[in-house]
Amino acid sequence: MRRIAYRFLAVISLLATATVTTMAETRAHYGGTLRVLMQSAPDSLDIPATAPTTSYWSAARTLTLVGDTLVNVDAQDRPQPALAVAWQSDPSAGHWQFTIRRGVKFHDGSAATAAAMAQILGAIHPNWNVRASEDTLFIESDSPLRLLLAELALPRNLVLKYDGHGVPIGTGPFLVADWQPAKLLKLAANEASWAGRPFVDVVEIEFGKSLRDQAIALTLGKADVIEAAAQATIEPQRHDTTSSSLPVELLALVFSATSKAQDARLREALALAIDRKPIQSVLLKGAGEAAASILPNWMTGYSAVFPVQANPQRARALLAETRQPALSLSYDPRDPQAQLIAERIALNAREVGITLQVSLSGSEDIRLARIALPSPDPATALNEVARQLKLVQPIFPATRSDSLDGLYKAEREMLDGYPVIPLFHLPVASAASERVRNWKADRLGTWNEAGASLADVWLSDSRPDVAPQ
Repeated sequence: MRRIAYRFLAVISLLATATVTTMAETRAHYGGTLRVLMQSAPDSLDIPATAPTTSYWSAARTLTLVGDTLVNVDAQDRPQPALAVAWQSDPSAGHWQFTIRRGVKFHDGSAATAAAMAQILGAIHPNWNVRASEDTLFIESDSPLRLLLAELALPRNLVLKYDGHGVPIGTGPFLVADWQPAKLLKLAANEASWAGRPFVDVVEIEFGKSLRDQAIALTLGKADVIEAAAQATIEPQRHDTTSSSLPVELLALVFSATSKAQDARLREALALAIDRKPIQSVLLKGAGEAAASILPNWMTGYSAVFPVQANPQRARALLAETRQPALSLSYDPRDPQAQLIAERIALNAREVGITLQVSLSGSEDIRLARIALPSPDPATALNEVARQLKLVQPIFPATRSDSLDGLYKAEREMLDGYPVIPLFHLPVASAASERVRNWKADRLGTWNEAGASLADVWLSDSRPDVAPQ
């Protein structure tokens, strides 16, 4: 009987241990290092003014963990409080005032006052009059700032100071603990974060990793969060969690200022020659949406009025009216899909009589580029695309109505003369390992959207050193 009793007690003990272990693995707790891999290899910690889209996403994803903006904008284009808890403007939208959150500190311990924020934002926008009084920040302009809230939510308007080594000092959930340019960024949990301490102790980001290397590292358990190639259906590896954003990238052909294709008829002929359907179904694996507009349909609802069907007969008719110089098409060699897409476009061009050579050497006439759509606000996104492409700025004046009719007219003006040929609106995708818990799809691709931030994830195998508040 005693032996049976001992065995019974042993079984009860094992069951209790298993129950405690299971509870520990499923209950949110603090601790651990989140290992992240990225494609780009930045040599500075700032938002690039003009750079490949991969560089934009890596900068936006890292710096939004370090700093905060005055306001955030969700996927439905609704402003949300951040460093500012309230705001208002006069009827002309030329005078704004923001009530600043109290008690917030920069990572160096200094107070994040309205005056400190005014100094930072004033340096970013010298054409604004930015000033402060106690807990209120004022932004004024001679022209209306109807898009101000959406613009302030852009990553390039993060409230960041920089030390003598170019390291950003912000108010966000993580602070910079180690920075090795183009190689490694280590972020430590900000114990005094105004939004609450993040669950993980450290976010360790390795740069310069191709999508293939990232996928292998995730499979081998050497990475926790990676970037991934977007496709219609993402196949998870083991118990990995995958997520895909709304279409927040524009894949397009961009003509250089010195391009030999200066005749708008030649550019239109190229646009009509491209058969997008096989590129999407085969090379893009069904991801995204064929596009002839700058803005995706989820922003405007009217992208269908921009025709995407190829029309080789019309293309040949246009070519009969113009000179046809040999053209070169370049692409980003770091983009694993770019070369095949460029070669397919060149084939379509040759089928209608355009001599188009894919090349990475010499001067380029046309560039196959991914362009970030960094805001869910359509007018702001259109302005940002114009800024990235160095077109007339702003393409969408702040004084203009942001009605659908106004947006449509602004897009038409931007595409007049075919300085850019839109091809596809694409999502960006990410994948997380099975030990990453509370990972949610970020609809805007930043990894720091409200409710989908890396500050909210926790690791199932980390030790609960600190009880969650």
